[in-house]
Amino acid sequence: DAFINSFDLDSDGDGIFDLIENIANGPALPNSLNLVTASGYSLDLNNDGRLDGTGASYQATSADVGANGIVDKIETSPESGILISQLSRPNTDGTGNADFLDTDSDDDTIPDSTEKNVDTDGDKIPDFRDLDSDNDGILDTDEGTGNVDGDAF
Repeated sequence: DAFINSFDLDSDGDGIFDLIENIANGPALPNSLNLVTASGYSLDLNNDGRLDGTGASYQATSADVGANGIVDKIETSPESGILISQLSRPNTDGTGNADFLDTDSDDDTIPDSTEKNVDTDGDKIPDFRDLDSDNDGILDTDEGTGNVDGDAF
């Protein structure tokens, strides 16, 4: 797209916000379990792809950002430059780019834009990171996007 990645909420254009793709434990978990730090700081409860803060209507301000340019509450400690474990920039497939820049995060040949931010089989692994999204024992690389085994997925 025409946006510079540092200003783009979806750098790889797959329909999943970068903030969500940067969360280590996966966006398929409910927001109350997934997008709240140990200190109670909510990351994106209103699902707009931006940090929220302490409530769904909160937006980070310049007072929340330290001298290093990072919102203090998403660092392990202010000015550490180390992001909390929930924002670890995972690279699910271990190849190339981190998930937020990878159009096929799990390298199963199904684009993230097709798999979306859902958890088809309820295993708390979002489909864009799940190698067997329907948990039928047949890898998505073998099934693709079709229903080859007759199980409706």
